[in-house]
Amino acid sequence: MNAGYFIRKQLVNYGMEILNLFPDPLLLQNEKLKNIHRGQRCFILGSGHSVLTHDLTKLKNDVVITQNHFHSHKDIGLINPAYHVVVPKFHPAEYDKDWIDWIISMENRLPVSTKFFFGKNTKDLICEKTNLSNRSFYINPGFHAVRLRNPKIDITKRMMNIPTVITQCITIALYMGFNKIYLVGFDLDQLCRLQSRDAIRFYGHSQITKNEAEQKLLDESTATGYNFFHYWLIWKQLILLRKYAKNNKIEILNAANGGILDVYPRVKYDLLF
Repeated sequence: MNAGYFIRKQLVNYGMEILNLFPDPLLLQNEKLKNIHRGQRCFILGSGHSVLTHDLTKLKNDVVITQNHFHSHKDIGLINPAYHVVVPKFHPAEYDKDWIDWIISMENRLPVSTKFFFGKNTKDLICEKTNLSNRSFYINPGFHAVRLRNPKIDITKRMMNIPTVITQCITIALYMGFNKIYLVGFDLDQLCRLQSRDAIRFYGHSQITKNEAEQKLLDESTATGYNFFHYWLIWKQLILLRKYAKNNKIEILNAANGGILDVYPRVKYDLLF
């Protein structure tokens, strides 16, 4: 990446700082979540294949955060997630039906007690096409991690861009005050599986990962080599979040069986109960 790229991203961040001076009424609704789980532990469940090696029914007495298409897991009813985090919509409007079908499948499968986090750009779909409005919160990304020295944790304002859902989930968990955050199933080994996109996630595909737009994004990312830079951005954010956690005496721990996520100390899942 040339110097001009980094300068442009820094200018974007300056613009986001200015925008954050003006409160967004929708995002301000997240204030009620600030430190709501202070001192508690939570488990954030990823979609890597290693998650299938864990007995997730052990989590029935814990606060669980699931994400994206995790509602397809066979034990989702027993897991009973308190929160479900969905990435902001990244496809053009012509693929809105895929997103609607996907979100409705979450509504049908997840418990009625589950609260949702969506990107602000998904709000109209939620309000018009689902019955999730009363239990949904919204986030708005904007900050580019390239030139950040500290992460953006306050979800009542614009947060960091979301290269993958793990950074979104951890940010939300930190905002809600958990002091121990366990990651399960975040293998982050997509770069090792580029020749088999069907094998990246334990469920194969969701409504939004099997469409033409997604295939085009993947092909372009692979052909240009951007996927390597994309991975660097993920690691950059994970390290920023680790720094924040350490400074605030919070532990983020990796309880996955395998994978390449070594940013956080590893622990044995079965010893946590």
